[in-house]
Amino acid sequence: MPDDAQAPVAGPGRWPDDAPLLEADLVARARAGDAAAFDVLVRRHRDRLYGVALRMTGDPEDAQDVVQDALEHAWRAVPRFRQDARLSTWLVRIVINRCRDLRRARPQAAVPPDDTLADAGTPLEAVVEGRGRQDAVVAAIARLPFDQRAALVLHTFDGRSQAEVARLLGTTESAVKVRIHRARRALLATLHDWG
Repeated sequence: MPDDAQAPVAGPGRWPDDAPLLEADLVARARAGDAAAFDVLVRRHRDRLYGVALRMTGDPEDAQDVVQDALEHAWRAVPRFRQDARLSTWLVRIVINRCRDLRRARPQAAVPPDDTLADAGTPLEAVVEGRGRQDAVVAAIARLPFDQRAALVLHTFDGRSQAEVARLLGTTESAVKVRIHRARRALLATLHDWG
């Protein structure tokens, strides 16, 4: 595929039963230029990448753009992927870098409301209060310094160990611990009124 081509889009029937395919085999095929193998890898990792991007950007559209850009970059770079880290780690690193690029281009991204709290059986007052609390948390995370936000999101929300976060962010484990601690302290200070 030429360098300016977009990452392949998963299509039905291309790999009817991708479950038994080992990730290492798929990576090897993708490195050799097999777009269908890359499609399978994209399907396996896209939701997790989107979750990281959404928590980093605070905006669903920005998160989609970040993931698409990251996957296009990954498709172009997969032949050079050394496999010294897990593929998911490599992809998350690309997403984090794209989030950093977005932040530099637009330092103050808007934080949209989240509709995930709506429930037909929940009283309106509880929904409004819950949305307000959730919006406050999303906004507070979006206001954290980028390095603190990245460490917090990767550790707390993406479930990565502090050692893995350190590798992803290119820093030490002790620096990650400090960033997470400062991020949590800042969130507590910002959100103290929500109790």
